[in-house]
Amino acid sequence: MKNLMLLISLATSLVLSGCSAMPIKNSISFQINDHLKGQDVVYRNNWPECGNLSGIPDALKKQKYITTYSRCKVSPKGYIPQQIIIEYVPWLTMEQVQKTLGEYPQKALSDIVLGFATEKEKNELEIWNRKQQELIEKIPATAWKRIVLTPPQEIKKYKYQVPEGKGNRSRGKEIHYLISLNPDGSYSIETKLYWVSKYQELWN
Repeated sequence: MKNLMLLISLATSLVLSGCSAMPIKNSISFQINDHLKGQDVVYRNNWPECGNLSGIPDALKKQKYITTYSRCKVSPKGYIPQQIIIEYVPWLTMEQVQKTLGEYPQKALSDIVLGFATEKEKNELEIWNRKQQELIEKIPATAWKRIVLTPPQEIKKYKYQVPEGKGNRSRGKEIHYLISLNPDGSYSIETKLYWVSKYQELWN
């Protein structure tokens, strides 16, 4: 009887102080949706490392300004930056950019991503992107806007909340920022809580 009571006590202790008390891993991601009626949005490349950009050529990921993507899954998994600073500016429309720089070499980019681009295509894309970056440099400093995200505050907010739906707790929770840029210059931020999914590895 004493052994049985000891087993029950041990099992109860494990439930109360073991698995249930283990901290759940957290991941951070954000995406920016603009509603600027055709204007391109340019971002300063001061974002944290983004694990979802495996298909983006290094030459684009290392540019001073971001023009080809607006989503980020902060990497490595479980890394929680104290702040994420997003500096952006509404810019020209794609038609205006192409009128100045020529048509964007989309085929060259596609071939680079697929791994069979020619040297001519690589040079074509590099030249176009360099010209674009030089054009962006002319944007006045006063035009840039700033959004600051503070992930530790969201971690604290969602500490005891469980995401809806089925999920694998071993993968942890993902706090996802949805940022909307509005035509009047304002923005709004909404946060979502998801279970981390193995199928969310490669999106941008």
